Amino acid sequence: PKRFGFSNFMGAKPAYTPVEKKGEINELKAQLNQAEAEHDQNKKRDCLKRVVAYMTLGIDTSPLFAEMIMACAAKDLVQKKMVYLYLCTHAETNPDIAILAINTLQKDCKDESPVVRGLALRSISSLRIPSIVEYLV
Repeated sequence: PKRFGFSNFMGAKPAYTPVEKKGEINELKAQLNQAEAEHDQNKKRDCLKRVVAYMTLGIDTSPLFAEMIMACAAKDLVQKKMVYLYLCTHAETNPDIAILAINTLQKDCKDESPVVRGLALRSISSLRIPSIVEYLV
C-alpha cells in the first residue's frame, strides 16, 4: 500500500506514521507517567522515541511538556538526548515550565562524562528563554 505517495520498500512498514493520532498524546502521557512510576527504562525509552517521532512529523506534542521535564533527570544517555532535544524545541513556547529543567542541566554540566557535559551545555545554550540569564549567572 502507498502512504504519503511512497510505496513501502520490500513490504517494510514505517515505524511511526501520522495516522490515527487523536488521543495518542494522552495515551503517551499516561505511558510516560506509568513508566516513570514503574522505573521501567525500556518502556520509558520507547515512549520518548514516540514523542520525538511525533514531534519530527509535526504533531503537536506540547501537552507532554511537564512529563518530559520529569524525564529530564534520566541516567541513560539516549534518553537524555531525546529529552534535551524536546526541551530545546519546545522551551520557547513554555518558558515558565522550561525553567524547571535548568537545575538538571546545570548538574549535568558538572557530570564526569564529557559527553553528558557537552550535551547539557549545548542544550542550555540552545534554550531560547529570555529569563534564563538570571539562573545561569
